[in-house]
Amino acid sequence: MTRNQNFLGKHFPDINWSFNFPLAKLSYFKLGGPAEIFYKVEEIELVKQILSFCSKRDIPWVLVGGLSNVVLADAGVEGLVLEMACKGFKVLEDGQDSVLISAEAGMKTSQLVSKSVYLNATGLEGFIGVPGTVGGAIYNNAHYLDFLLADSIQEVTAFHVKNDEEIMFSHENCKFTYEQSIFQEEEQVVILSASFLLQKDDPALIKEKILEAQARRLDTQPLNYPSSGCIFRNPANNEFLKKLFPQFANQEFIPAGFLIDQAGLKNQREGAIVVSDKHAAFLINKSAELNIPASSADLKKLIKKIQLTIKEKFQVELKEEVFYLGKD
Repeated sequence: MTRNQNFLGKHFPDINWSFNFPLAKLSYFKLGGPAEIFYKVEEIELVKQILSFCSKRDIPWVLVGGLSNVVLADAGVEGLVLEMACKGFKVLEDGQDSVLISAEAGMKTSQLVSKSVYLNATGLEGFIGVPGTVGGAIYNNAHYLDFLLADSIQEVTAFHVKNDEEIMFSHENCKFTYEQSIFQEEEQVVILSASFLLQKDDPALIKEKILEAQARRLDTQPLNYPSSGCIFRNPANNEFLKKLFPQFANQEFIPAGFLIDQAGLKNQREGAIVVSDKHAAFLINKSAELNIPASSADLKKLIKKIQLTIKEKFQVELKEEVFYLGKD
């Protein structure tokens, strides 16, 4: 038993900790090594107690949601991986024209959408197919086409681990931009819950938007393979790209998948990791089909190859929108 395992086991004897837990089975990408310590927590107060203890005892920790937008190191993750599974939901205000709802960070994003639809609330329909949890979607400010999750967020309740205190973040203080939030900058701050202000609409129109979003994902994304969704952020457009691709001249961003496709990188692979021929911004795990093991090392090699090629051909720096856990 390691030092970290011993400390947590003795201080929280009633918790059924998992030691050397195989995280790959929870990861959407189905790759990566074990967590030294793993626990799925369903109570907000227990989240705060565990993380405060880890901070005081210098136990490395990370709070995760659905592991849908995460690349796990092949060597695994040192310390505690705490899965946020707190799924509380409240209707704070239900008016004639709008509804204010609150969801805890461990709720699945798709479940939040379903609950809002039940209330005849519009604004979140496009996120029906977004994997992972509400907390992860807020952290990354998930987007669907030109819609950002942050567009509907009123406040975020968070916990500062080192200071052992809750903090309320207004929409403005969250510093939301495309694929960005303040929570990516504040390593000691974890998201607990958020409130969303949504407008009421015709249930038939809401259902139509849901069906359109689902159909679009099925038509454009390789959902039958393990992946972490789009690996790269859409880069900002520039004069060089506007001249080269005039069909995007009026857009602020240009699709990363389009550039990867134009560079002829579809079906390129490293080991079992392959550039999807359906959506080039998706790197997919074909280990079962190819009968070879998948590794994060191969994924990182392919990411680097794509970045170098796009830089050479289009003078663009592609940045990942996935996050890395653990060190190889």
